[in-house]
Amino acid sequence: MLKDIKSLAKHSSIYGISNLLQKGIGFIMIPVYTHYLTVSDYGILELMDLTVNVISMLMGVRMGTAIIRYYHHYENPEDKLEVFSTALIFVTLMTIAVVVALEFFTKPIAGVVLGDPKYFRYFQIIFISMGIQTIAAVPESYLLARKESLVYSMVSIGTLISYLTFNILFIVVYRMGVMGMLLSMIITKVFNTSSLLIIVSRQLKLSFSWEKLKKMLIFGLPLVPESFCLFIMHYSDRFFVQKFCALDQLGQYSLGYKFGMILSFIISEPFFSTWNTQRFEIAKREDAKPTFGRFFTYYSAVALCAGLGISVFIDEVIRIMAPKEYQGATAVVALVVLSYIFYGMANFFNLGIMLKYKTKYAAYIQMVVAGLNLLFNWFFISRYGVIGAAFATMLSFLCLATLTMTVSQNLYPVPFEWRRVFILFATAVFIYGISRLIHARFVWSLTLKSALMLVFPALLYVGRFFTKDELEKAKELITARLSKFRKSDSEKLNAKL
Repeated sequence: MLKDIKSLAKHSSIYGISNLLQKGIGFIMIPVYTHYLTVSDYGILELMDLTVNVISMLMGVRMGTAIIRYYHHYENPEDKLEVFSTALIFVTLMTIAVVVALEFFTKPIAGVVLGDPKYFRYFQIIFISMGIQTIAAVPESYLLARKESLVYSMVSIGTLISYLTFNILFIVVYRMGVMGMLLSMIITKVFNTSSLLIIVSRQLKLSFSWEKLKKMLIFGLPLVPESFCLFIMHYSDRFFVQKFCALDQLGQYSLGYKFGMILSFIISEPFFSTWNTQRFEIAKREDAKPTFGRFFTYYSAVALCAGLGISVFIDEVIRIMAPKEYQGATAVVALVVLSYIFYGMANFFNLGIMLKYKTKYAAYIQMVVAGLNLLFNWFFISRYGVIGAAFATMLSFLCLATLTMTVSQNLYPVPFEWRRVFILFATAVFIYGISRLIHARFVWSLTLKSALMLVFPALLYVGRFFTKDELEKAKELITARLSKFRKSDSEKLNAKL
């Protein structure tokens, strides 16, 4: 178990640092983009990005998920390589065919999406860029399957630096606007894909298996409608807020939602980048089921602790980062954070679906929940505004987690530690409730809330959340660290003497 935790922590932290760098640098560049791109430029880029997201869901056929699953399905290294090679050949040929076909329809697509066919050049470039990125997803999935987190993250950071460099060159220096952004994008995608293919080419042995392709398509295709439904769950609330609320409320909600989503890229994304391959390794062991149950407890603890921190300090953060008219955004953050905690749990609960190759159930579940989400959005937003939107999102992801767990448990029962998870939730809710009673000046508020966060682990201890083994292991680690620290101080003192 300890070995599994160390491996997961190591790779997740690498992915996490990479994520933070990418999000952080992107955030820093926002003033540059807003200065050199007009509001209409932003609108054009947003609509094209939305179009590409929808098309790429179809084009990718969720081959990345299938690669990771079948890489761990086979024991023979040659079969593992053939999974990767087959996927690469299929995705490359299919992508070329789709992109070539789309190039003939760029004018009508530009007319429908942007309202004017004159923008067809933009779509010609972005479709090629989309195709290159679709191909890149295959070697990316291969690196994820092999847990080569450092290589994966270095390529991601290199790609980010390339993207920012060309953005500054084309947008700031040459003032090329949207076209500059698109040219920067396609050059960067070429760099990213080339780097990945060069890295994996040392192990690549081109071969093709119709049998393996059929298995991967049967596994991946049901996940395509799942992606569409998830897309609806993530974005449909904006349309309802726009319809039933004022525009300033939509702005507040969007800002609050972004802060709530921080949990996703600092905890969930790094964790599942590693977990989605490590779980298949663990599944082959005799102690797999209790190990899965224990890992769910640990994931819940980390996610709840991070989510609690975001929710408790959000007033102070928004006070620093946004003007007064955005202060209303704080009201939705805790519910959005809770939504993404439930979403992370749903991703964890799909163990049985993935291990038993029953991805069609994931599609069915997502379709039902997407329908419920639209219903919840209409009902709660029309009555309670942006608070209703956040509540509808939370309720939708709770339904997703509940249905996914129910189906997966029937396929592959896991002994989850529900008593401990309940203690986590109850303690977090108590701490958050107390934090909402704190109304003081900025420094005092920050001090009191920091003290409150320190009480969280103490309350978990009082509530007997920690097992005897965990407490003993923690004591051993602390003793070992102190011993090492004292030894180091002693050596320094002797050296001076």
